[in-house]
Amino acid sequence: MSIRGKIFSFFTGMTQNINPFLNPEGIEKMKKMSLHYIDDKPPKDCTLKKYRISSCAGYEIVQRKGRKSDKYIYYLHGGAYVTGLLSMYRSFAIGLSDNISAVLLDYSLAPEYKYPVQLEEAYSVWNELTEKKGILPENIIIGGDSSGGNLALALMLKLKDEGRKMPCGCFLLSAWTDMLASGRSYFDNYGKDVQMGEKNCVLTKEKHKQLIESDLFCCFGNADRKNPYVSPVYGAYKGFPPTFFSVGGDEMLLDDTLTVEKKMRKAGVSTVLEQQPEMFHTYILCMNSMPESKCSYQRLQKFVNYIFHQRRD
Repeated sequence: MSIRGKIFSFFTGMTQNINPFLNPEGIEKMKKMSLHYIDDKPPKDCTLKKYRISSCAGYEIVQRKGRKSDKYIYYLHGGAYVTGLLSMYRSFAIGLSDNISAVLLDYSLAPEYKYPVQLEEAYSVWNELTEKKGILPENIIIGGDSSGGNLALALMLKLKDEGRKMPCGCFLLSAWTDMLASGRSYFDNYGKDVQMGEKNCVLTKEKHKQLIESDLFCCFGNADRKNPYVSPVYGAYKGFPPTFFSVGGDEMLLDDTLTVEKKMRKAGVSTVLEQQPEMFHTYILCMNSMPESKCSYQRLQKFVNYIFHQRRD
């Protein structure tokens, strides 16, 4: 079997852990599975520091050894808000650009902790970076995948609403933006999505209702799902910094990305949309295994480098 085939088989197997119709105990299995992919080893040529801030579960700073940088990636990881900070995210974030540091929040997890806990923690770390450590917002790019993309957008919407300085850029990888799952792609891609759907099956209106009421959406409790901090698809984006989007053509969350990207463009925000056909949710994280993922990752690297250095050109 090809590497691509193995990866698709791996994610098809993971569907047993994610789709609530195939496995009602999916949340617990996701939590346990994630524990096998967490370690304290830093990426090559990097140092690793751990911190705690107020009620935050903790965050990590990864820095290139022997290099001093004033530029930071603030990364918010995915996993439906139920899985912890996986080791792969450190290498993913630090590899985006030379001479940078990466801050990765290890937020409190659902279902024990629900909205707005994770947003408050992400906000606390932002304040720590910009106010106590003195890192300029114009030297920070915020990024996130899936639920981390949700959190990144919520954090930036909160900063905008408070009239605070925004980061210089943002990147969103298969961001989860719509807690009502109202996009047409939820129905069109349900039978094709290898992580969240059911192979060759149809998402009926009844199943759709059951889906958004399942434990997969447990992270927001009884919060208003049209609150932009919960579902950023309802947010207003005038004044946002340049934003890079990556999304797979076969994922149910396709419209979660396309709708936000369209709203940003209409608001005058500079956007880059990287949409790979036939790809799955957060496919870009497989940049070391698949040509499509590597291609998208390289385009993200170009975006990050451009944003960090454009003021000097």
